[in-house]
Amino acid sequence: MVKVAAIDCGSNSTRLLISNVENGRLENLLKQHEVTKLSENLIKTNEITDDSKKRFYKVLRKYLKIIENNNVEEVFCIGTAALRNSKNSDEIIDDVKSKFNLDLKVISGEEEGYLTGIGVQSSFEDLENYLIVDIGGQSTELIYDIDKRVNVDSKEIGVVMMNENFLNQNPISEFDEENAIKFFDQIFSGGDFSSRNFIGVSGTFTSIGSMYLKQKNYNEDEIDRTNISYESINHLYKNLKFQTIPQIINSYPSLDPKRAVTITSGLLLVINLLKKYEINQLKVSKSDILEGLILKYF
Repeated sequence: MVKVAAIDCGSNSTRLLISNVENGRLENLLKQHEVTKLSENLIKTNEITDDSKKRFYKVLRKYLKIIENNNVEEVFCIGTAALRNSKNSDEIIDDVKSKFNLDLKVISGEEEGYLTGIGVQSSFEDLENYLIVDIGGQSTELIYDIDKRVNVDSKEIGVVMMNENFLNQNPISEFDEENAIKFFDQIFSGGDFSSRNFIGVSGTFTSIGSMYLKQKNYNEDEIDRTNISYESINHLYKNLKFQTIPQIINSYPSLDPKRAVTITSGLLLVINLLKKYEINQLKVSKSDILEGLILKYF
């Protein structure tokens, strides 16, 4: 048995998983996330800002202390869309190496999807005919099987991008909503996914699951494998789009307050994906790219 840590440096949040792994099976010991907003203002500046870097480095420092206290034997660290798209990603990779002695590997959207697929499949037995959706801050990955082969379609759209470009205030206006949906329709083409098992992973989906269950305190184990109907998600979206950010925070105590700014954008993406692909319900998975990253090597 080996104790391993995985760090996912995402566009909206930075997450940590520590697991025992043996013979391709994981025993998760600890999982944490912090909203670091690496992609904040990335569209305007093409760079990760100094404020974003400060938040990110602070969280990495915290995670590495946790890793040290848990006597972890190996650490894997990846970066996704924000680091793929920023002009100063090489500078940040060098900083992470010099400050923390950590090798940060920036992966492609396709690899992001494959690792997510590995993570999800590790917690479902004989998963077939699936559409796994991972909505991040700057990108969204569609992962699906055809003839037992995994396919990944990575799209340049995410909750931070939608929030900054279209839905930058709550309540959202009809004009902004219409423009957001038009942009969505430019990104996503049609596809025959109506009969597939839609599985949602990442902070947007687990947050939706927690809100749907009306949790007082966020509980990922309770959220895992929760089925949510199209009607329930649509109802949730219609409620949130008319609320202010403080109202959202007060209404949903289990929601990370830092996610309140982007959760309406996330719901808009989810509801329009379900519409686009004529799917009536989704299942939330707590397993994702973090589990996949560890299982890639063990």
